[in-house]
Amino acid sequence: MAKRDILPVFPSRANSVIMKQRVLAARRGVGLLKRKRDAIDMKMRELRRIRFDQDVVGDELMRQAIFSMAKANLLGADFKPQMVSHSHVASAYLRRTEIKIVGVKLNCLELEKKGIGAFPLAGLSCGGMQVQRIRDSYTKALDALVTYASLEYQVRMLEAASLQTNMRVNALEHVVIPILQNTYNYICGELEEFEREDFYRLKRSQAKQLEAKMAFTELIKTKNMTDEELESYVKKNIGQTRPVADTLFDDDAFEEREVKRRVREARLSLKQRRELAKKEASERGEPPPTTTYITTRSAMSVSGRLRDPRASSGDLYSTKRMILSDTKTIGSERKSIVAERRSSQAASRTSAKEDPTKASERRSSQAVSGISTKEYPEKASARASIEPAEEKKE
Repeated sequence: MAKRDILPVFPSRANSVIMKQRVLAARRGVGLLKRKRDAIDMKMRELRRIRFDQDVVGDELMRQAIFSMAKANLLGADFKPQMVSHSHVASAYLRRTEIKIVGVKLNCLELEKKGIGAFPLAGLSCGGMQVQRIRDSYTKALDALVTYASLEYQVRMLEAASLQTNMRVNALEHVVIPILQNTYNYICGELEEFEREDFYRLKRSQAKQLEAKMAFTELIKTKNMTDEELESYVKKNIGQTRPVADTLFDDDAFEEREVKRRVREARLSLKQRRELAKKEASERGEPPPTTTYITTRSAMSVSGRLRDPRASSGDLYSTKRMILSDTKTIGSERKSIVAERRSSQAASRTSAKEDPTKASERRSSQAVSGISTKEYPEKASARASIEPAEEKKE
């Protein structure tokens, strides 16, 4: 498709709708122009037939007028000097009116007569009857000529309008509509191509994700198998197609010994960090820092099992259920929290009257155990049960 056969538009949904409307409007316009052309041709054929009949009538009337003039001259009626002397007086006028035929403006000529004639006293001495006959015959001939001239003018105007309408029809049929249709087809093709690209891209992405998932599953299944188990597994699945993922997996990352080694290093590093923090705090003369609520993998598993017995070690969904259960029970435990705060305030007031050494020992013991009076009762009990378990494992 050449560039000149389409319009320079961007292929979009809006342009597609616009082009479709333009094609429909152009086809509707072609239909109207064809109907107009047919109506003009019918009217033009009718006027041509009337013009032919009027031509015959006008020739006959002019012949009669010329014969009457010759007969008057033969009988001796002399009126030429009067015609010369009164030539500035007119007794007939042409009136032009405008009519419309199928939307085409046409001029129509009509003859208007004034009085009995230009020379009322002509032929008074002799030949008066012949002069009146000449006047009547020439008046009829003039009327026929004006009618013929009006018909001839209308026929020519209709021929020009028919030619112009035919040119418009041909231009729309062979130039405008093909360009608009090609543009609409081009936009529709590009939009379909975009949809196919998006569909293929989506399917390819889904296929890659599925291949990666299946390959990862196969890798996990066959990683810790012995040679005999792997051979039997391959024989069982020999008829199945093995997916090949584009993503490269690190085989060493799923080794059981490697996983245990990384967990052991993480625990040792955590223990070293705790010892270093305690040492720095003792050097500054401050109480040792408290531990967090969930510090290690073992603590997370213990807390998960306390809250949700169905949870496995480090289960994400069990942790989520634990958080949601905490948020749901906040409203019911608000009264207990307020009571706990009031009791803590009362204890602080009574501790002000105690011995300063006993108060400092009590605060240090609370800081070491990591139990806060402002926390929830369940969290405090869970933390108290987690800390001894962590120390034993370490």
